[in-house]
Amino acid sequence: MKRSLKKLKGYSIKALDGIKGNVKDFLFDEEYWTVEYLEVQLGSIIPTKKVLIPKTLLKQPDWSTNQFAIELTKTDIENCPTLEEHLPVSKKYEKELNSYYDSYNKWLYYNVPPLDSAVVVYPPRPITVPTKVIHENDLDEVLRSFNEVKGYHIRALDGKLGRVDDLIIEDFNWQIVYVVVDTSDWLPSGKKVLISVPWLNEISYLNREISVNLHISSIKSAPEFDPSTPINEKYEMRLYDYYGRPVTHH
Repeated sequence: MKRSLKKLKGYSIKALDGIKGNVKDFLFDEEYWTVEYLEVQLGSIIPTKKVLIPKTLLKQPDWSTNQFAIELTKTDIENCPTLEEHLPVSKKYEKELNSYYDSYNKWLYYNVPPLDSAVVVYPPRPITVPTKVIHENDLDEVLRSFNEVKGYHIRALDGKLGRVDDLIIEDFNWQIVYVVVDTSDWLPSGKKVLISVPWLNEISYLNREISVNLHISSIKSAPEFDPSTPINEKYEMRLYDYYGRPVTHH
């Protein structure tokens, strides 16, 4: 099922011995656009340190109670290397983090989708991701923050149109599959629309901008996205049909 990262923020972390912290952000791999870590703020009344928890340590989330269950104790979480205030995360910190968690030898793999029946997959697999445009020298970064990317401008082939309002993931593997674009600041009758990640062209972290291989008129007339309604196959078929894009059958 596809889920909104914006709605997943605030979920509590259920350790083996109780609740410990709340999710404040998600960090994704900029090469594959998959969420790799949950940023957790420890302490609810008086926030303390911030830590990262790998998605591989998640058990099946309890969507009804807004909780992420993990294979760690509260002490395990508290002893995790402290996340520096500045983001993105450096390769050095990620190496230290993985070394800490690997010592517990508790790595789990998230729920794998069934393969016993043919289904239509949106977007087609494998996912192609936007080219990264950077100008910094010797950049030592591998992860990007959802909070950082939210608000980036969207540049169509013929001008700017909207901002990133949300990212949509597949909940079985945390692959980012759609960008939710809010066009209300640009259009009198603005709305929210979905753009599939493979349709993105380039992302500039320096300019805080994502370019797409679409024209303003196409985005303007795209099927409207209602965040309060789950994304289903019918809507995705309509979206892909509108843009004339192919799908993959598995």
